[in-house]
This record gives sequence, C-alpha cells and structure tokens, in this order.
Amino acid sequence: MGSLAWWAIGVVVVLGGSGLHANEDERSFTRVRAADETFRALIREGDARSETFRSMVDEIQASNAVVMVQFGLCAKGQVRSCVSHVGGSATTRTIRILINPRTTHDRLIATIAHELHHALEIIRQPDITTAEQVMALYRRIGKGECADGRSDRCETEAALAVEKRVLNELEG
Repeated sequence: MGSLAWWAIGVVVVLGGSGLHANEDERSFTRVRAADETFRALIREGDARSETFRSMVDEIQASNAVVMVQFGLCAKGQVRSCVSHVGGSATTRTIRILINPRTTHDRLIATIAHELHHALEIIRQPDITTAEQVMALYRRIGKGECADGRSDRCETEAALAVEKRVLNELEG
C-alpha cells in the first residue's frame, strides 16, 4: 500500500485549466475524477504505466463529460464493476463508475480502464444523457443476453479488449 500512498501525494483535482500543473510533468485530471485518494492514485498510475489508459484519459479530458470513479458494488457484488449513473445535458454530462476493489493491484487498474472505455462508448454518443439512452446504446453494441434484450448487465467486446491490453501493458 506504500506505493499507492506515494502516487497519491500531490494529486490535485481542479476544474478547468490547461490539463497540466505548474510542473509540466504532472498531469491534471479534471474530467476523470476519483472519490478518494486510493482511486486517484490508481488512475494516476494507470495513466503513467499504460499508453492505452493514457489515451482514454486524454479523450475523456477533451470531452464534455466528468467521469467519477469510486469504490462500490454492482448488482449486489455479483458484477466487479459498472457504470452506475449517466446524467446531465448535451453540453455537460456526468458518468459514475463503481469498482469492487477485491482483486490484484494491476487488475484493478485494468478494471478501471475497462470502465473508462464504457464511459467513452457513452461519451462518443453526444445525445446520450439518460439511463434509458445508455441501455438502448448497449442493446445495439453489447453482446450476449444484453444485446438480445434478456439482461440489463451489458458488456462489449471492445471494453474487454481494452482491459486485456492494459493488463498486458502493466505486466509489460
């Protein structure tokens, strides 16, 4: 846990700005946010160690959405992570992601990447601002029972591929 605490030192989340702190080597995360220091450290570490993770953060940073990542249970703990909320308007959107932390350190970062990809699937559709619209999107792009309309637990091949790629980059 010591390395997590080290990564969390100096993390500053600000609204607006150029995307960089006064120290040009330290990136600011204005649109990818965490509910606590542990998740801020994990996001910063994923950004530093994985090109795929970093490119997703960059795309979210350039969007009109704020993505909040936090600890939480999805489907009463039966699902390891999920997008739990989408709201706002066409000009400003919010997306909340819940992550169950019961896994290894690198897999936790890869799971955050998986959910950030889901956030991007939503962000790339500028008219999506409600849970109903999100579900309609996943009925189109999801796989298995979700795509068939038999389940509200949705998954995409693209998010699974991102998770695998990030895990490979972390294990590098």
